[in-house]
Amino acid sequence: MKKLFTFAVFMMVISLGQNFAQKLGYTSAEAVLGQLPEAKTIEAELKAYTAQLTKEIESKQKEFQTKYQDYVANSTKMPVVVREQREKELQTLKESMDEFQKKAQEGYQKKQQELLTPVFDKIQTAIDEISKAESFDFIFNTDASGVPILLYAKEEHNITNKVITKLGGTPIVAPKN
Repeated sequence: MKKLFTFAVFMMVISLGQNFAQKLGYTSAEAVLGQLPEAKTIEAELKAYTAQLTKEIESKQKEFQTKYQDYVANSTKMPVVVREQREKELQTLKESMDEFQKKAQEGYQKKQQELLTPVFDKIQTAIDEISKAESFDFIFNTDASGVPILLYAKEEHNITNKVITKLGGTPIVAPKN
């Protein structure tokens, strides 16, 4: 009787386990992005944007340095009123330069988001389609914000190359152990 009860409990646990079985998969959104043709275009646009900003920052820094060096060289010969005016001008120029750098950083982040959002939307759509077609219950991103949210997974559940292929990119060749 005890063996029959144990067998019945064992079968019930197996039955419940099958009902709770979930199909899990994972991918690397950054790896997918890196393999898409759009990635090179985005990278080139961001480089060009950065070059423009850098050129403007360097121009402002050069202007500041020139005026500062002139001030240092001639400040002892200047009347107090002129020296104070130059100091005020240098301070305003420095503040303007700092503000421009802050706005340049914000502008870069906005430009980056503007360029990447449609691509990440496209990646998400591909992940959704693959997940539905292959009956995945959950897909994890292995590189979310630089901190992996997946500590272990069997390679057979990695759908990164499927997403890349679906989006027309070149699949990543997995390193051999």
